[in-house]
Amino acid sequence: MKSEGLKILLVEDDEDDAFFIKDLIAERDLNPRPVIKHALNPQSALDFLEKITFDICLFDFRLGEIDGIDLLRMVRQRDISTPIIFLTGQGDQEIAVEAMKSGATDYRTKGSLTSESLFQSIRFAIQLRKEEERRQQAEDQLKKNNEELTQANNDLQVSMKKLQTAQDQILRSEKLASIGRLAAGVCHELLNPLNIISGHVQALMLERQKDESLNEDLESIMEEIGRIEKIVGGLLKFSRKEDMELTYSNINEELESVLSIMEKDMQIDNVQVVRNFATDLPKIKIDANRMRQVFMNLTNNARHAMEGGGTLTVTTKLHVRDLKQNRRKTDIKTHPDEIPIIQRNFIRIQFADTGTGIKEEDMIKLFDPFFTTKPEDKGTGLGLSVCYTIIEKHAGSIEVESKYGEGATFQIDLPCISLQENDQKTTKNIPQHSPK
Repeated sequence: MKSEGLKILLVEDDEDDAFFIKDLIAERDLNPRPVIKHALNPQSALDFLEKITFDICLFDFRLGEIDGIDLLRMVRQRDISTPIIFLTGQGDQEIAVEAMKSGATDYRTKGSLTSESLFQSIRFAIQLRKEEERRQQAEDQLKKNNEELTQANNDLQVSMKKLQTAQDQILRSEKLASIGRLAAGVCHELLNPLNIISGHVQALMLERQKDESLNEDLESIMEEIGRIEKIVGGLLKFSRKEDMELTYSNINEELESVLSIMEKDMQIDNVQVVRNFATDLPKIKIDANRMRQVFMNLTNNARHAMEGGGTLTVTTKLHVRDLKQNRRKTDIKTHPDEIPIIQRNFIRIQFADTGTGIKEEDMIKLFDPFFTTKPEDKGTGLGLSVCYTIIEKHAGSIEVESKYGEGATFQIDLPCISLQENDQKTTKNIPQHSPK
């Protein structure tokens, strides 16, 4: 029993029966004394229940136009879960069953009711209510734990995906670096004999008038020498380790300079260029020449992917990414859940074409050196590798999304300068253009 006294709501329209039940409660001589509120009708009972939290309710079954079971249903509809014991003048098995089905805790007949049997029912009802509350609390805690576990699992999946992406990028970087070192050595070894062969062939071509049968063979040799020179030149460009010339640049302006040069060729191929440039991007530090090389390569690839015509949409926007701040190993071991998350601004550039798309089995090899889906005479397979290397040197990332037959989107993220510098360097870029 509670120290402040048991709170009982008695709903009884017969004054004599109400006096009888109050007398049974008084017989227990409880200390502190129970607090009894007497309601003569259902509406008065509902008013009491809306204002006071009772420990137990004692309902008479016969309450005029509304019986006790109707009142019980009205109470439960109001989400009031106080335990309720039914008291009736005569025993009726059907009434007892219906009362229990409707949510009553117990059922007693007034004729056989004693102080002991009444308090036995009250103790049982209160204990049952406490057990129900504990069960509900356990269910709520279990539900909360399950939700937290589900969220933790989802977070783990995201982290695993990010880790796999980071590992793939590291492996790709190491692979590209190894190939670059190899390519540099091979190129230098090839250039000397290639120059000698080219010189001799050019000398023979000057003498070809004396032997017309040599013309076709010599032209074929020069064509192949030109192809080798193109490959070697691409390898040298790929393996070059020159310092970047970083300057604050306007990405929209760099894109526009490339698109304006290539747009005539795009129009000839029936490719429409749509510019979707954000108007208030900050200037960022880039090697403008190398970045234009990336933009030209991606634009050219999109053009070749839309041989029958199509649309290339070039988009720029400011993008915020959550990054985990670097911490000392000791801090991470001591407080693994307290690694701070910092937000960093990136400029996101997207090249979305409506071309043939990329096959799923080709996606993983797309940035590998010498991998190409073009005919042999159309490319060396070094363009995207060079793009990847350039973006990586800018501490950025380049990704591709594509479904074969539905076009492709190449996405570049370049880190912005600090927010303080952004406020000083922000300039209004080229306004959004309509398709030309």
